[in-house]
Amino acid sequence: MAAELGCGRATLQRSLDRLYEAGWVEKRRRDFWRPEDSAPSASYAYRVKLDRDDFDLKSLAREVDEDLDESHAENAEVPENGEGVPAGGQGCPPMGRGARPSAGTGAHTYAGTNNDPLERPLKTIERDAGARARDRKERFKADFRKRWPTAAADDRNRTDYAADALSPEEEKAALDGIGPFLDELKRLGRKVVPAGWRYLEEKRWTLLRQSEGSADGGAATSAAIEAGSEAGRAIAGLYAVAKARLFVHGGNVVYRGPVTPQILAFAGVGDKASWRWIADRQQIAAWQTFLAAHVFGVRSPLIERGGKDGNEAGFYAPGPWPPRKDGGWSESEAAQIIIDDASQAGEDL
Repeated sequence: MAAELGCGRATLQRSLDRLYEAGWVEKRRRDFWRPEDSAPSASYAYRVKLDRDDFDLKSLAREVDEDLDESHAENAEVPENGEGVPAGGQGCPPMGRGARPSAGTGAHTYAGTNNDPLERPLKTIERDAGARARDRKERFKADFRKRWPTAAADDRNRTDYAADALSPEEEKAALDGIGPFLDELKRLGRKVVPAGWRYLEEKRWTLLRQSEGSADGGAATSAAIEAGSEAGRAIAGLYAVAKARLFVHGGNVVYRGPVTPQILAFAGVGDKASWRWIADRQQIAAWQTFLAAHVFGVRSPLIERGGKDGNEAGFYAPGPWPPRKDGGWSESEAAQIIIDDASQAGEDL
């Protein structure tokens, strides 16, 4: 029956219960050998009541017009009260019950009918929340393409991927930062506007806040660092461990955070071939916490499959633990720069 009506079994059961409470159907246990006052039955049989004792059937009496077919229910004359509202008859509630006595049109409320709104299931609430989030994201993408000068020529897929990675707060900051960012390019004499996806991926609006903070006498942080300097090599090594994209422009590395001895420790590590495989859970957690605090921008997933058997979860890092605050490495197991020739490097590995 539920399949034929196109509704759920629970919905059909609730409807039958309401009809039973209102007195329109009878409900009998299929396990009739059990007493009625025993535990609820697992199966019931329902029968529709064609007549109800509490209805005044005499009110349906009328004079039959010979020219009319009395088989049609619309030909029945229904008594009315003084205000033109049906007072009884087929399709109307019993006198004094059900519908409110006040005059007016609208659906009648029958005795025993529960009209309280049902609680929405959790899955429906989650689906609606997801739909609202998708609508918000689509509005952001549309607004961004309207404002960004190179939107028509940009890679649409990369722009969508970069936009999907932003939080609601970052979306607002990105839109608010478009104007100041373009003005800054004009002030610097830049004639080329970067692609919109690059602006979103690298969160370049944050560089404007950093520059404003430095100009106002805020915390002294290096906005542009020479790539070949010790600090530049250290930041490049740090971002290589985190699998993050480093922003380099005009031979300078742009880094938002302070360059501390802990960061400078990465200037002395070798290339990835000299790093060790990290698979210990505590060491992985320590590295993840460290990288989250010192690496900015979009990062690729840190954990990969590798190791001796090729199927072990972990990643490559210069040492088993992140560097200490004084710039030293724990246990002296960190990989150092290999200054020997290639053959010597092969022997060490």
